Amino acid sequence: MSETETRPEGPLTASVEKLRQELDRWLDVAVSQGGRALDAFGLRGEKSWSPAIDLIEQTDDVLVLVDLPGVAPSAVDVTLVGNMLTLKGKRPDRPQNSEETVHLAERPTGEFCRSIPMPAPVDPEQVSAEAREGVLRIRLAKTERAKPRQIPVQIGGQQQSDHQVEQ
Repeated sequence: MSETETRPEGPLTASVEKLRQELDRWLDVAVSQGGRALDAFGLRGEKSWSPAIDLIEQTDDVLVLVDLPGVAPSAVDVTLVGNMLTLKGKRPDRPQNSEETVHLAERPTGEFCRSIPMPAPVDPEQVSAEAREGVLRIRLAKTERAKPRQIPVQIGGQQQSDHQVEQ
């Protein structure tokens, strides 16, 4: 078949084209996200994992809940640089006995690193972290500028109270 001839359209051609588009999408993700994409696709040589988090913005602070069962609190490094919170640590491998056979091992072990951008500016002097029942709770106070505030509406140069209503 010469290059000027068109290939017949069929289910196989459509499947190959769909596969090519999916591969292109994966490559775009790998290029744009770098090492994080390699981890997601399981292509990096070293073993790493990422703990599950909940990021909750409240009126006065930001709460980060991190699932870290089996990780000693002393093995977790929590740092805040600007508005980026970074967690690093390691969950140790489970010791194996020569007399046992592991049939299923779904809990990840090894090193982890997770960077979480804060949804609002936070005060680096007002951060607390507490580990309880396998969950690390990090509370970061918002800066005063990031907290919502009520703005009174003025009428003709005078401030209106809640009870005054213009008729």
